[in-house]
Amino acid sequence: MVQYLKSMDIPKRRIILITPPPLCETAWEKECRMQGCKLNRLNSVVGEYASACLQVAQDCGTDALDLWTLMQKESQDFSSYLSDGLHLSPKGNEFLFSHLWPLIENKVSSLPLLLPYWRDVAEAKPELSLLGDGDH
Repeated sequence: MVQYLKSMDIPKRRIILITPPPLCETAWEKECRMQGCKLNRLNSVVGEYASACLQVAQDCGTDALDLWTLMQKESQDFSSYLSDGLHLSPKGNEFLFSHLWPLIENKVSSLPLLLPYWRDVAEAKPELSLLGDGDH
């Protein structure tokens, strides 16, 4: 995937890889049983995928966000971050955002603004602000 993005002229400094979150095996096993099957994933295996993701990021010179480790930091209960043991819940999405946004902000903070800040656009005649003919 990284090689494809680079082939599309996306510089590696603009790429962020995100590891999978940890798996809450008890909650996911419950979901699996409801679907008529047995537990089909283990958190230790998800950890191997997370490690591989981090290694790819290092090998390719891209940034990475280690969600798998962050959510389990200091043996915290991460189950509320997952809706079914596997997929992120709203709280999990907030957790992801809170850690991803600083990385994104760092990457885009030096980019020039192409349009005025939304509050600076004149409501009555926005074209004046957008075309540079106004002082609003």
